[in-house]
Amino acid sequence: MDRRTASDKGLLRPQEAADYIGLRRYPVEDALGRYVERYWSVRWDLPEGCSYESVVIPHPCVNLSFMPVLGAEIHGPGTAVSRHPLAGAGRVFGVKFRPGGFTAFTGSASDALADWTLGAAAVFGPEADELNAVIMGGDDAALPAVTAYLADRMPARVDPRYKRLLEMASAMLEDRSITRADQVAERFAMSPKAIQRLFQFYVGLGPKWLIRRYRMHDAAERLAADPTVDLARLAAELGWFDQAHFTRDFKALIGSPPAEYASACASAGRELVIARR
Repeated sequence: MDRRTASDKGLLRPQEAADYIGLRRYPVEDALGRYVERYWSVRWDLPEGCSYESVVIPHPCVNLSFMPVLGAEIHGPGTAVSRHPLAGAGRVFGVKFRPGGFTAFTGSASDALADWTLGAAAVFGPEADELNAVIMGGDDAALPAVTAYLADRMPARVDPRYKRLLEMASAMLEDRSITRADQVAERFAMSPKAIQRLFQFYVGLGPKWLIRRYRMHDAAERLAADPTVDLARLAAELGWFDQAHFTRDFKALIGSPPAEYASACASAGRELVIARR
């Protein structure tokens, strides 16, 4: 599938984060790409006595992650920012499914996916833990190993309803003029209730939630890149009723108002945070 259904956005204070972590993304080829958006890998190696907290606005996607100590885990779409305190050296390799891709791939119910964490063996069997050991050998080993593992478990056919959902998710992501679920219903000639049922079945979250999450990614990226951006204009461009509603929603998710976040990105320091002992 050529269409994107998840952006490369979401990492907060990206200028600062680049000093402490190494993030790589890898494309997924052929039929497996119908279900998986991409692979990703994060590495860090911090000096003794130092730490860094990586903060991410999650995508409306399930991630299958592989880690040295915790092993293989499944993480559902996060409704809050995810915080990852890092110290010493470490590595995580992940599989980002497309919105609804995990449900379409596994047949698992989506109604409890939001904020869900589960050992991967519960869904994929004990082989998931065996695969974790191979993947921890490095990205060169991880890419062919995880591709072969998932390809062997791929469904025989693609549900046309899932294909339709991906078309909608891609339109929501790429077309900034889409700010409401009724616009999606009109574009795809479906009733709002039918679209709501479709997204709840596959993603476990409604279309309105996805639109707002994609626009929050846009907002955070714009603020990090340009701390002087006009907040009222930005709010209007991304579909908020006014600046006050935008500020309220941004602070509720990120933890600080837009102007404060932009200022923090502009003045991001270069010193590691000394961990308390």
